[in-house]
Amino acid sequence: MSIYKMMGHESEAEKLYKILNTDEYKERPYEYSDLGEGMAVIGETMWGWWKHRFLINHNTKRAYEFMDKDQNLVTVTPDDIDWESLENLPEDAQNTARALSFHFPSFIRKFENGVAQVSWQLNPDRRYYMDEDGYGMTDDEEVEIYGFIDTEGKVVVRFRNINECYGELDKMRKEAEEIIKSR
Repeated sequence: MSIYKMMGHESEAEKLYKILNTDEYKERPYEYSDLGEGMAVIGETMWGWWKHRFLINHNTKRAYEFMDKDQNLVTVTPDDIDWESLENLPEDAQNTARALSFHFPSFIRKFENGVAQVSWQLNPDRRYYMDEDGYGMTDDEEVEIYGFIDTEGKVVVRFRNINECYGELDKMRKEAEEIIKSR
């Protein structure tokens, strides 16, 4: 049965909100996390990792599928990525972005002034593949890009590579907050 089974005149987001507030989504393989400002995320354990899957807005009583069961972003499109900032990244990392794959550890952060930072890992560091004995470690470098979303999971400031210049995140946040204020 589809998660969006018809429930009268309600929108898909209202239906999903009701479904996600049932007992089924309050225990493993799901995990509820408060994100502030009436927002929350339900994570799901996939392949041994917690994945931020559903975004919940308690203020509007709506929920949004941020990542699907195949670990692909749902509310993000290729237009939501600053491709120019990714030009110098390894081809594998760029391919992960093109596929909108949220496979590696990535997170929706706390909401402040109507927006939340999302860290999207395009390539994990060398420890990701190792076992408990240290075998399987690679020489991979971690590649992470950042963007900002609104309370519906839509991108407000496009994902970009900030080259570890974390002051850029403050600028991106201010830009996102100004966009939200002007709506």
